[in-house]
Amino acid sequence: MTSKVNWETEILLTSENYALWLLPMKAKLHKLKSLNIVTGAVVCPNPKANKANAQLYTQLNEDAYIEIIQHLNQENLALVSTNLPAKDEFTGYALWQLLKAQYSGSNLTSQTTALKTFLVLEYDNPKTFMLLVCADNQKITLSGLIMDDQVKNILMLDKLPKPFHNFKTNISTHFETKPSNTDSPSALLSLTKSTSTCIHCKKPGHQSAKCWIKHPGKAPRTEAAHLTIQENYNQAQAQSKSLSDPTNFSYFCTANGVCHHVDEI
Repeated sequence: MTSKVNWETEILLTSENYALWLLPMKAKLHKLKSLNIVTGAVVCPNPKANKANAQLYTQLNEDAYIEIIQHLNQENLALVSTNLPAKDEFTGYALWQLLKAQYSGSNLTSQTTALKTFLVLEYDNPKTFMLLVCADNQKITLSGLIMDDQVKNILMLDKLPKPFHNFKTNISTHFETKPSNTDSPSALLSLTKSTSTCIHCKKPGHQSAKCWIKHPGKAPRTEAAHLTIQENYNQAQAQSKSLSDPTNFSYFCTANGVCHHVDEI
């Protein structure tokens, strides 16, 4: 006959793992229906107006206190016995707020402590270093200190030893290099379109510098002049084709050599 033994690991709160301890503790309190009580989201009802709910609130508050106390190490038990008033004994809300103020308060002292802890990090090995960085980053977040992620990454990279020099250089270069708007496919496409259209005749396929390349003497100096010359050139081409075609009687020449269209008569 075999027996099965189940081992459960409980995370006790220490002075270094508040962020790690917080997540499973919230889950436990949520299961007890006490999380909203310790966070202050729900306040105690008036016992005179709602006696049943007031009693339920008190019971859940005591259950939360017991659950939290069971997950504190000796150092934090001493902290609670020293700083928690006697009137708040078995009060989960008061205990929760005490621990929060101790490890993740939003005051200047907590923010300064979290920042100093992050700045004095030392590299030992990759695994330990990353664990310390994650823990201290959580402390900064919980303290309410607003700190840009890029700044934290730069400070972290600065603590790496010389063998990581190439890695640090690549990351720093990535931060400093910002993509240009003209590098996008749409920008390049619009740029190509704008440079491949003649500004004189507004026709694609050639640039303004190559316009009238076959007739440099007729190249206009202004856009308006160019359009006029282009119109005259088209008319001359039409006249030339009509005169060379023996079946086309749209144009005729007078004795002085001037060509006229039949509509001009």
